[in-house]
Amino acid sequence: MPLPNDWLLTPHRVAVHLPTRTAVVADLHLGYAEARRQGGDSIPSVPLDTILQPLHDALAANAVQRLVIAGDLFEKTYLPTLWHQLLAWLQQRDVELAAVVPGNHDRAWTEPAPLHPDGYPLADWLIVHGHLPTPAKRLILGHWHPAMHYRGALSPCYLLGDREIVLPAYSQDAAGVNVWPLTRWQGYRCLVIDGPRVADVGPIRRPPNTPSTTPRRKTPWQGRLRPS
Repeated sequence: MPLPNDWLLTPHRVAVHLPTRTAVVADLHLGYAEARRQGGDSIPSVPLDTILQPLHDALAANAVQRLVIAGDLFEKTYLPTLWHQLLAWLQQRDVELAAVVPGNHDRAWTEPAPLHPDGYPLADWLIVHGHLPTPAKRLILGHWHPAMHYRGALSPCYLLGDREIVLPAYSQDAAGVNVWPLTRWQGYRCLVIDGPRVADVGPIRRPPNTPSTTPRRKTPWQGRLRPS
């Protein structure tokens, strides 16, 4: 599969474009607890620093200078308080917020922001959310919350196609969608997050409409695209 050696896929659910030191993350769904409480559920708020700790670890480990958010920054709608907290969090780490590509959950944005509704170009890739069709040749996208059953649990994963890299949902509240039995992802290479590593489980070859089973465990991928 012809993919460049300039992307690092981290176990933090964050992809890093190494030549530009740009991190790309999708589906943070900030404000999840607030949205649940509005719906009548009694659940505690989680501090933003806690939510962003995996992102912090990925940024620090790879000397990231810029961040692109590939959609669904918010769970239900734009929340000014969380937005300004995020900007301050990034400023404290000297990381530039290069772009936010709005997703289908990012509604009612009311303040200036580096919004790129048609996608954000990075090298020869276009970063989009993934809920809308696009004619671009090489895409980085989120939206689908890919996951697979691995070692007894449903774990988030990256999907690699001949012109796409599909990111896992960053949000810990996103259960994920098991991609293994789905026709849409047949032939895509699946890299599953297994604790502190990213492991290659090979191309998705399961016939459509058959029950999903846990594939044979494989060693961490050593291919051209670099998982961590």
